[in-house]
Amino acid sequence: MGSAVLFAGPAIAARSDPSAGSVGDPRLSGPGIDISVTIPTGWRQLPDQSHPQLPQMVYPDTCSAGVQCASALASVLSTSATSAQTAAEAAEQAVTGQPGIQGATITSQGPTQVAGRNGYYVRFIYSQSNAKLQAETVAVETGPAFSGVIPTSLVFVTVSDLAAAPPASVIDQIVGSAQLTAR
Repeated sequence: MGSAVLFAGPAIAARSDPSAGSVGDPRLSGPGIDISVTIPTGWRQLPDQSHPQLPQMVYPDTCSAGVQCASALASVLSTSATSAQTAAEAAEQAVTGQPGIQGATITSQGPTQVAGRNGYYVRFIYSQSNAKLQAETVAVETGPAFSGVIPTSLVFVTVSDLAAAPPASVIDQIVGSAQLTAR
């Protein structure tokens, strides 16, 4: 799944940008994305003209520089894969295979329900030079199979252990808010 590399860049930094604006739309999604999640209080959606197919939100909402100032990050993506399990595992590998990522360990994985459909999740931890992080990728099949591939949507959430980060329970809150979008 080549699109999983778009999850690259979950690097978390310790500084923030107080000049940024306020929380954007109440749900994180975008054009061509078959899934959306709630944007929690304190989070901000970031426009990314270079990857509009990968809507992202960051914590805190004062962060406007993406991963350079975020203590937590979430993104959604629609792609195709042979299964939800394949998509979730490929997304985890895309994240943990990035330069500077160390000590990546899967803490749990398995089938799950996402927006009332069968899906698959991979929960994992990893370290960077300045923080330890907890993350989860969740994939759900969003359409019928065609030529051996299935339309699949993913939710990715990562939270650092930095002092200003939200509690790790926000991962479950964001994943639990997933809804399929009408096309």
